[in-house]
Amino acid sequence: MTHECHAHGCNVEVPPKLFMCKPHWYSLRKKMRDAIWDEYRPGQETDKNPSERYMAVQQRAVAEVAYREFGILVAKPYNDNAEHWREVAIVRGMGDPLEALSKRIVKEIA
Repeated sequence: MTHECHAHGCNVEVPPKLFMCKPHWYSLRKKMRDAIWDEYRPGQETDKNPSERYMAVQQRAVAEVAYREFGILVAKPYNDNAEHWREVAIVRGMGDPLEALSKRIVKEIA
């Protein structure tokens, strides 16, 4: 099964259980990388059923990379998706998956 880095516009192939290629992964803050691993469930790359919490964190991560590389217009849809999944997780009683992460990208994009 082929799988590409989730960074906007990146077509580097990575193993399915990895979120991004090495350069994009290490461009994320450690706190963000830790949050992605905290929300990752082994096998979600196979069954295609990630949690709402994972979706919120991964979309926020893509937004942060997109903002640095392409600016606000490219990053905003990813940030909007992160906020959508955040609300879904909260409404479903799963807590706020983005609470521990900086809201820096939200303030700049909103």
